[in-house]
Amino acid sequence: MRYSLQLLLLMLSIMLAGCSAISISANQNVKSDTWYAVDGYVDGDTFKITVGDTSNTIRMLYIDTPEIKKGNTPVQKYGPEASAFTEKLLKESGEVKLTFDKEIKDRYDRTLAIVELKDGRILNELLLQEGLAKVLIVEPNVKMENVYKQLEQTAKQNKIGLWSSGKETSQAEISVHKTHHMGLVIDVDKRGELVTITNTTSATIDMEGWKLISVRGNQTYTFPEVELPANSKLLVSSGDSHVKDANAILLIWEVDNVWSNNEPDPAELYNENNELVALWEDE
Repeated sequence: MRYSLQLLLLMLSIMLAGCSAISISANQNVKSDTWYAVDGYVDGDTFKITVGDTSNTIRMLYIDTPEIKKGNTPVQKYGPEASAFTEKLLKESGEVKLTFDKEIKDRYDRTLAIVELKDGRILNELLLQEGLAKVLIVEPNVKMENVYKQLEQTAKQNKIGLWSSGKETSQAEISVHKTHHMGLVIDVDKRGELVTITNTTSATIDMEGWKLISVRGNQTYTFPEVELPANSKLLVSSGDSHVKDANAILLIWEVDNVWSNNEPDPAELYNENNELVALWEDE
């Protein structure tokens, strides 16, 4: 009887110890809106923070910087510059605050995050603005895709960093080469909150599931079940007064003030496979 009681107490102690370990582990999960001390640097888009008494690797969301070390791969152009830029800003900040998208961990168990510095700036965005990173979107983390593509586009136009030679290719350009439907033309009346999409081809286009995106405003309209006949127009209205055109299909975007009148706000049209098929450049 005494032996059975001792065994029971031993098992209970082990269970309690296990629960305690689980509790400690849970408390060390990375949280948003919390400042964490930076404790190591890997490369331009990866670094380490202290969480409790452990080190956690952070991989910045939506961007990819040139490699400085990856197996036998040689150092890539602007890799050292991106790494030095990230290390400098992280050292100056000392601590960072993290924001997440849908998927928090990648297959390497790194935490995927938007990184805010002590001065309020976003490190991910700064790397794009300096031409030291390209946009990298991995589903399901797509929340800030449009904003980051616009930052990349601005760096390209200014020929900064990676884009200084004019020979680099962005993900957006790669998507264009996969386009299934050419001959679609977009025009945006920003003040009137009206988008006109013209099908200049001789074929009817099924647009169900397509997406119209305000890049600057980071807003997306998903098309319902609709077909755009050959040589016809489709209107997407987000204004207070909806235009009536007997010769065009009219769709209502139930959002106010989609298009920015104070800043360039390109429009992008994606098909059901998330391939860019038309672009309106607000220059």
